[in-house]
Amino acid sequence: MAPSPSVVALPWYHRDDYPALLKLFSDPHLLPATYDAWLERAEGIERQFQKVGFGVAKIWIRPVPFLAWCKDRDVSPDQRARLTFSNETVGDLATRH
Repeated sequence: MAPSPSVVALPWYHRDDYPALLKLFSDPHLLPATYDAWLERAEGIERQFQKVGFGVAKIWIRPVPFLAWCKDRDVSPDQRARLTFSNETVGDLATRH
């Protein structure tokens, strides 16, 4: 059996949630001001990972569940939390299969 390719978890956002998420995040300055600019950048990152052989899991970050997750862990809703949330979620998905 061939090994499965490594999977990278990427935080992903819905267009309608993006303005609320920027208000929620403690570091909105790290993200583009518009959804379209964010999507262009995110799709470029996705292509870069795929080009070098990684699988990409888009992990949807929604305002209410993400804020609850941050509060449960007493962490700031910042880049580190977004990446940790994404990595935990992709790990949870992998254990279910």
